[in-house]
Amino acid sequence: MKIGIVGLPNVGKSSLFNLLTRAGAAAEAYPFTTIDANHGMAVLADPVLDRLGQMLSPQKLTHARIEVIDIAGLIKDAHKGEGLGNRFLGHIRDVDLIFHVIRGFADANIPHVFETVEPCRDAEIILAELALADLEIAERRLDRQRKLPEAREEVALLERYCKLIAAGAVSLNGSYTDEEKLCLKALGLLIPRARIDVLNLPDSTSRVAAEGAYRISVGLEEGLEDFSPEERTQLRKEAGVNSAGLRGLIERARQALGLIRFYTIKGDEVRAWLIAAGSSAVQAAGTIHTDIADGFIKAEVLGATDLIQAGSWRDASASGKMKVEGKDYVMQDGDILLVKFR
Repeated sequence: MKIGIVGLPNVGKSSLFNLLTRAGAAAEAYPFTTIDANHGMAVLADPVLDRLGQMLSPQKLTHARIEVIDIAGLIKDAHKGEGLGNRFLGHIRDVDLIFHVIRGFADANIPHVFETVEPCRDAEIILAELALADLEIAERRLDRQRKLPEAREEVALLERYCKLIAAGAVSLNGSYTDEEKLCLKALGLLIPRARIDVLNLPDSTSRVAAEGAYRISVGLEEGLEDFSPEERTQLRKEAGVNSAGLRGLIERARQALGLIRFYTIKGDEVRAWLIAAGSSAVQAAGTIHTDIADGFIKAEVLGATDLIQAGSWRDASASGKMKVEGKDYVMQDGDILLVKFR
């Protein structure tokens, strides 16, 4: 799974990317600092994994991660190739979820591409560019697919989509089933992708708002490293942003992607993994290694909270909490998985 960070130039995309990934990408006060996309991994905070680490004292404690891509700033008419539009649109088609960063701060040292801070206007420009790019792709594909009798269903789907986008829609808003969204996404279309609007605010109280956006101050987050968790929470509340900060943003992304965690305890490592909700035990095994899935015999499954409460695997098993499951077992969030395989 991949998250792409998009937005106008000078909204804080690269700074947010650096906070999430600790990658050290260039973040300067002029447009198009990012030309080639930067890639990094964001670590998901996990109190359950931390508790397992305290209890089991492994040599290695490995948190789950999600790939994050910092994409060049988008400007008006990017779908026509303006600015770095073509490169931008090529990179964003690789992602599963979009962090759409919207500027909500004023700073004389960081020029705004439109001079004034107006989050609603800026957000509409970005979404309009994504929609217009989609319209071009869909119309080109329709020209080809209409000639193929076997493509009737796809043609009908694309015609509906073009009509919706041409009417000004920048969200599918329940107009399509999950299966149809997957089909549209597979064709390289952008609007069907999950999106979280991220309003980047100043480090002091601000009344700037964007409906439904996750409120964060990248500038504030950059200065919180030496504060305790309780102090960080309080400072965020005083600034009028989400009290969970970066941790809350990446957790919201996990939920939007439909991912759950499972854990493995092997040798000296306790590790968290991410899989799609509804995945089977054999699919989870394949996430660990394809050989484990190929040779799958059975799985011992125990809830992480059950293990923590019991104090040991043996005591949890003795109390009946541990289950033996087959390939088709549907994984639950927080399962610990021990696979027996050939």
